[in-house]
Amino acid sequence: MAVIVSVMPKWRFDTSRVELPPHWDFQFINPATDAELINACRQADCLLVPASFPVINAAMLRQLSHLQLIQTVGAGYDLIDSMAAAELGIPVANVPGANAKSVAEFTVGLIIALQRQLCTADRETKAGHYAAIRQALLKTGLNEISGSVIGLVGLGAIGCQVARIMTFLGASVCYYSRSGSAAALVPELAITYKPLHELLAISNIVSVHVPLTADTRGLIGRYELGLMPAGSLLVNTARGEVIDQQALAAMLETGHLGGAAVDVVAPEPPPPDHPLLSLSPAARDRLLITPHIAGVTIGAFRDMLLGALENIGRVLAHTPPHNVVNGVAVKNKDYT
Repeated sequence: MAVIVSVMPKWRFDTSRVELPPHWDFQFINPATDAELINACRQADCLLVPASFPVINAAMLRQLSHLQLIQTVGAGYDLIDSMAAAELGIPVANVPGANAKSVAEFTVGLIIALQRQLCTADRETKAGHYAAIRQALLKTGLNEISGSVIGLVGLGAIGCQVARIMTFLGASVCYYSRSGSAAALVPELAITYKPLHELLAISNIVSVHVPLTADTRGLIGRYELGLMPAGSLLVNTARGEVIDQQALAAMLETGHLGGAAVDVVAPEPPPPDHPLLSLSPAARDRLLITPHIAGVTIGAFRDMLLGALENIGRVLAHTPPHNVVNGVAVKNKDYT
């Protein structure tokens, strides 16, 4: 019987109404140390992990070289040293696109919440300051998506979904992609390619949708944030490491950014002294922060789990898995 070690807890399968294949031996673990994960995988055929936990480095992988597959549940795989895995012949695969609509919906919700200052309105109304906060918000001015200039940093599956919604709602959408113009790939979208610095300079709202790689780590720092128009908004549902956390906090403190909404921070979970958790009251009002939940609706998670299980099944049937991210199609040479 195939042994599948899963860092993804069983309750996630139950909540998503995904049945475990009865002919596999699923072993659920919650490792507190690298050694615990390594020991749990001694007899494992495949390792199933969330996209956000745990870190699997080269030293660990050398003790996991027998694995036939490391499969993430989600699009992210930045916590796995996939190149070290490739050197050891271990395929690493993800499930891209399964939660694209979920993350896009969440992104739009964050933008609306920032434009309408919903968190402040909710808090002050509940505190009994109905008239005062209403007058203050009306004086400040509340905005809408129609007529806004939206800059998308990244145009993968999620970015495309956001672009579709935003153009439908009347926004002008531009995008930056590391590979250059993607107009040929999305001809139905009335969007314009811009170099990153130009996109930042013209956008009322910037939304980040790039994966975390060596090229995107720290992509948006103090200089890039300074290019954004005064009072503009920033949304990040990608990875916290893409944006310099200290610089973001500083721009919220000065008020250069009118608001920011982040579903991801670096590191996760954030320590109590994280710069985004140590803001002044005024800067805190400009920040909406959520605990990495953009892509984990029941429907999206079901699709991700089913995609991950399908890939494990393919490997166990000696078939190359889908969505390999490190170029290792199969573990053993006799796979076809």
